[in-house]
Amino acid sequence: MLEKLPHKNLFYLGFIVVFIFIGLSYWQLSRHQQDKLIMDSIESKDLINEIYISDLYDKNNNFEEFTKVQLNENTENLNLVRTWYLRSRVHNGENGYHLVSLYKTNLEQHLLINKGWVPLEINTDNIPEYEFPFFRGRLLSYDIQGVGQDDIPDSEYLFRIDKSFIESDTGVVLPDFYIVLVDNCGSGVACVNLEEPYDAPHLSYAFQWAFFALCLTIVVLRKNNIITWKK
Repeated sequence: MLEKLPHKNLFYLGFIVVFIFIGLSYWQLSRHQQDKLIMDSIESKDLINEIYISDLYDKNNNFEEFTKVQLNENTENLNLVRTWYLRSRVHNGENGYHLVSLYKTNLEQHLLINKGWVPLEINTDNIPEYEFPFFRGRLLSYDIQGVGQDDIPDSEYLFRIDKSFIESDTGVVLPDFYIVLVDNCGSGVACVNLEEPYDAPHLSYAFQWAFFALCLTIVVLRKNNIITWKK
């Protein structure tokens, strides 16, 4: 049957593209389902847990990502070790950085805190002092090193919050999570909206790719006289 097709090349190439479109549709649908689970997880963990930094080092506590926490350590009793700018972050259409700071306790236990977004023109000389007594935020897992630019040792800038890189760069041992502040982020600092990255229109894209696949299938079949429109 295939030998009699008038446009065999179109048939083969067309269905290769159709399968690619179907794959893209499935991928977008999977992303939608994953993001929905994350959104549900964030919304279900709105109860504040008061913890100490030492609790994050205790493997028996079984903390989960997005758990809402308040550190019991007063910020006056935490020592600022170092601050980085997390590159290429956008807030309300304006480019800037996330301000990531490393703190330590008197027991030499360390914790990374993403304080929020700051504009490009900010620098280490005009970073406002954090004026609230406690850090309150959500626990997040560290970023995973992937394809892209590598972080540079001893730099003020980071491309990602990579646990192994920061431990190597600073010589400290970090707990399994870092904290991103969700309120009281400080003057001149905009809190991070954790739900924003997971609110992308993946479901619309899934239907779009499925529609493209359907349209191309009809075109290929019509061109090869496998289906016809009957009046």
